[in-house]
Amino acid sequence: MRSLKKKPHKPLPVPRARNAHSRQRQRLIEASISALHIYGPSRTTVEKVVAIAKMSPGIVRFYFASKAAMLVASLQFLSAEFEEQLLVPVARLKSRPVAALELMVDLYLDPEIASPRKVSVWYAFWGEASSRQEYYDICGQKDESFAGLVRELVERLIVDSSQPHLDPDGVALGLIGVLEMLWQDFAFRTEADIDRAAAKRRAMAYLRSIFPGQFAVSAAASGAGGSDRRPAAWVYANARLFAVERETLFQDFWQLAGHLAQVPSPGDFLAVDLGVERALVVRDAAGQMRAFRNSCSEAPHALTSTAAGHLDFIQCTVHALQFELDGRRCGSRGSADLRPLELRTIGDLILVRSAERRRPMGEIADPWQEFSPPPATRPLGPPHETALAADWKLVIEQWLESMSAGSPNAKRDCWSASAYKQLLGSTADFRWQRRFLAPNHLIEVRPDGLSVFQVLPLGPGRSLLRRHAYTSCDAKRPARAAQYLASRLSPYDRPAAIEVVESTQKGIVTFGHEAAQGALAAPAAAAFRRQLLALVPMLGLARPPNDA
Repeated sequence: MRSLKKKPHKPLPVPRARNAHSRQRQRLIEASISALHIYGPSRTTVEKVVAIAKMSPGIVRFYFASKAAMLVASLQFLSAEFEEQLLVPVARLKSRPVAALELMVDLYLDPEIASPRKVSVWYAFWGEASSRQEYYDICGQKDESFAGLVRELVERLIVDSSQPHLDPDGVALGLIGVLEMLWQDFAFRTEADIDRAAAKRRAMAYLRSIFPGQFAVSAAASGAGGSDRRPAAWVYANARLFAVERETLFQDFWQLAGHLAQVPSPGDFLAVDLGVERALVVRDAAGQMRAFRNSCSEAPHALTSTAAGHLDFIQCTVHALQFELDGRRCGSRGSADLRPLELRTIGDLILVRSAERRRPMGEIADPWQEFSPPPATRPLGPPHETALAADWKLVIEQWLESMSAGSPNAKRDCWSASAYKQLLGSTADFRWQRRFLAPNHLIEVRPDGLSVFQVLPLGPGRSLLRRHAYTSCDAKRPARAAQYLASRLSPYDRPAAIEVVESTQKGIVTFGHEAAQGALAAPAAAAFRRQLLALVPMLGLARPPNDA
């Protein structure tokens, strides 16, 4: 998008994203994109890519002749994705330029295409394009195709709106510039800090200023309807809404269950309550990770109440049932096998999700897709849990407000920060990274490792705050010291923060207190409210339904 006109070149053949040679090849490409986001093209190495992919270095040679070929394949994948997910659907609406331009803005700023990770990789390749003809060809082809489509749609709209005085090249270049400036802003933010709705409003405001009366102003675009404001008080302590949220949100999203180091050998297991499911994660006799519903197939009681341990078989002592580690029932008694749950790993982290989702795969964004945890971490004991007399949504809003207030390591003159830096040395200069993964995880990546804060619904107006602590320090003692100092610098589960969120719950629900007129939420908190409202429209009601 550097200009509407570029010198001609011969486009490289670009494989379509869905025709990747194998799952492993695609896994390497995704890892390569993550490495490019972190290190840039010049400092990305095969070793860094395979470390992110959790694969051996030798396997790269099966798919790519060199590092350069792997990087080109990654750029080709991004280009093919851009074509399939934006250019093709928008081109289908050429005969309706207003609808096509609205869809173009929506898709161009969608997290699937415009995530901070992918945007930064596009700019990284453009930065190297002057010395690498392959990069210039692929980036140039993508930009030319997009610019040509924008100009064609603008030209059609000029004719349809009877405004021959407008210059199609100038109007198209202006729209491309608006979108590119928004992309540049995305590249320097975390997903939690991006207000995509506001970005779309800005882009549509440009089009409305050029073509008055052509593009409708929706309630969402104008900010009407109070979607950025805190919902009504009943939303934070209602039994029916609690059940809807569990089914609609927590059943469709991945939940952190633990770490691979907690289940190293066949028979090792974790039993964890994830709010919507009681999960039993076990490594079977062949070494494969599996997840099941921690529930007897004859009655809904937990098969094990122990949080972790070792099993030769999975047993229900109440009904004298026995199951293999792969979930199959032993013996001839007519009881069903254990009900499986979906399981995946992101780095060393184990994620679990219900197999009975309300939405098909791909219908909702996967926030974990853009997260790459630091390698070689290990857990610092079991997670720390705190029961809260507050709705889980209030906890999330408090997190997002704290994130907007600034970095927790900004207080460099305090004792904890000085001790932390002294303990870790030069690595402590690494800026802490905080990222919210909807609907209920906050991840803090630090020089000593990472913490994952997870809030789970327990009931109307009640929740459970769980902190998972993982370290990358070699020795146990400095690892625990660094974790302690980090907890003093992070506000998310400190007693003062818990007291505030519980007091806020009581003020809203018991006393009916509301924020002052004109009070604005942090952009990330406002975006969270809009996302919830889109997934659970009931949240927008001023009063609970009659049958609540």
